[in-house]
Amino acid sequence: MSNKPTLILFPSRDELDQALAANIASALNIAIHTHGSASIAVSGGSTPQNMFSLLSQSPLNWSAVQTLLVDERWLPADHEGSNEGMLRNTLLTGEAAKCSYLPLKNSAETADDGQYALEEKLDSLAWPLTLVHLGMGEDGHTASWFYDAPEYPNLCAAHSQHCFAVHPSTAPYARISLSPAAVFNSEKIVVHITGNTKRSVLEAALVEGSEHPISMVLRQQQVPVDIYWAP
Repeated sequence: MSNKPTLILFPSRDELDQALAANIASALNIAIHTHGSASIAVSGGSTPQNMFSLLSQSPLNWSAVQTLLVDERWLPADHEGSNEGMLRNTLLTGEAAKCSYLPLKNSAETADDGQYALEEKLDSLAWPLTLVHLGMGEDGHTASWFYDAPEYPNLCAAHSQHCFAVHPSTAPYARISLSPAAVFNSEKIVVHITGNTKRSVLEAALVEGSEHPISMVLRQQQVPVDIYWAP
């Protein structure tokens, strides 16, 4: 199998958001009709917020959709840095609030302690995931796969672990993140990026031998990848 990522360019972010929301909704709808259920792991940050709001308006059987984040900062949901808090204001609204949502953050005091309970919950999900939505930082990280985190070598290694506690030195807060093994246990991956700086980073990450964390996604041969970009 040879999966070369497909780059899909849009003239504006609004057009990207509309197209990506429609394509994600279509993938979920097909999975619901085919399997009776669908699942999606989504990324946080500011880039996807408008797209999530559009996706939440899609006429889906949302009660048949399992939703979770790709990664989360180890913060209360009402903290301004919480991805869950953002998700509850964008995607998990209206009819989409009927989906099954699995928080990555739990009641454990630390991400290291919380990882064990989360691993058990993730293990009980129906795999593969229908779709994984990824973003990318200007340093080339995706999810919470930070090159400078002490956990990074283990995270990159072959294993069946679904999640990792991550402690990056160049980004705030301890985090919990799906592992590459979990992300690649999916039917489709979309990478959602905007701006010329990130496009340059993406092009560098596509070069053979690149050590950008996103390169793991772009070079793997298990899952088809579509890259959505707008200026």
